[in-house]
Parts: sequence; structure tokens; C-alpha cells
Amino acid sequence: MIRFYRRFLFLTILSMIIGMLIEFKGTAIVVFPDALSSGIPCDSSTLIADFEARDALPESDIPQSDWYTKNWNNGWGPKAATYPTVQIPAGCDPVKWKRDRVIAVARKYLGLRYQHHHIPGWNPPVKLTRQANESRGLDCSNFTAWVYNFSLGIRFTSDVQDQGDGAKAPGRRLAPNEPFAPGDLLFILKQDRSEVSHVVIYINKRKIIDSHRASNGVTEHEPKGWYKTHFAYARRIIE
Repeated sequence: MIRFYRRFLFLTILSMIIGMLIEFKGTAIVVFPDALSSGIPCDSSTLIADFEARDALPESDIPQSDWYTKNWNNGWGPKAATYPTVQIPAGCDPVKWKRDRVIAVARKYLGLRYQHHHIPGWNPPVKLTRQANESRGLDCSNFTAWVYNFSLGIRFTSDVQDQGDGAKAPGRRLAPNEPFAPGDLLFILKQDRSEVSHVVIYINKRKIIDSHRASNGVTEHEPKGWYKTHFAYARRIIE
């Protein structure tokens, strides 16, 4: 009888220990994507929650009623206003959220046409610029500048060469072979490699997003061909 009781007690304790281990193991492997160690989840909807409110803000310091009164900046149109900075939502890793935010804003403009404009809303009549294919749109470096401005209130030059290098260039230039991160700006050389002529936003190893004449505007695609063979360097703005 005593032997039976001891065996029963041993099995009961063993069962409790196994149960605790299973419970601990289950807890240990729970992962909360986009969350801080506090366990508060970072809701991905916060990346786009204020889009409507920011869309309602003026794109330029020049009143919209004056946009088409003259040929602003030799056909490039009004320059962009500086957008407000944003508050990082509670529970979100600041660097990751800002990088994801940049990508979310860039994707907001998928399909926007390629145009030599400073702001996406400017849609001049043909008679104003003498260009037959005018429409709303942005070119490569105005697109990257606009995305950072709209998403985070970070405004920098929209000239592609100044954006890539020099006193006006944003962020820092990455060291050769330094891994890219979402939101990094990748600069591409001309076909003859004489100078930088294009800039894209890095998403991941398989995707970049940019505005290019050959694609007639903003597209998300693989970084292959000319984008790889003529890559010059990258800049990081968020870290």
C-alpha cells in the first residue's frame, strides 16, 4: 500500500512538473510581431491611420488658387511644404515603425505617373508648360523626397545628385557592403557611369520602389538589371 502511494505521489508530481514545462515552453515561443518587450502589440494600421488627415494638408506653401497662375519653377510647379513630424504610437519600436511607415507611404503612390514635378497634386494645363504629356506625377528624387516629407515630416532636397552626396544629402552614406534596411535610398548611375541619375527606396532583398520614366511612374519591382549593375551607393535616413 505504501509502495503504491509513493508511486502515485511520484507520478502526480512528475505530471505537474511536465505540465509546468509545457506551459513555460508554450509561453516562451509566443511571438508578438511588431511589439516591444512590454508585450503591447504595434498595430500596423497606425502606419496609415493619418493618411486622410495629411492628405487634407496643403502640399505647398503657395495657395492652390495660385498654382496655375504662372509657370512655377520652369514647369516643375510649386515646391513642397514641410509636413508635420509624427508621434510614434505607443508599443511600437521607433526605428522599425518609421521604416515601415516610409514603405507604406511609398506604396500609397503606386501608379502615380512620372513627371518632373515637386508635388504630386500639381496638374498643369498643357498651355502652361508647353508639355503635351502633362499630368499629376513625380520623378525619382522628387518621389523619394516627397515620401519622407509626407510620412515623417523629414524634408530634404529633391535634386537627385544633391540628395545622394554633398552638404544637402540626408542621413548618412552607407559603407560598402553594409546591409540595407527598409527605407534606405539606393542611388543608380547613368548608363555611361558618369554620374548618379536615379534613386529608389529599398524595401527588402526582393523589392524596391521608385518612379521611373521607363515604367511611366511609381512601381514596386525586383532590383535587377541596370539597378544592380549600375548601383553606386546608398544612404540611410532612419536609424
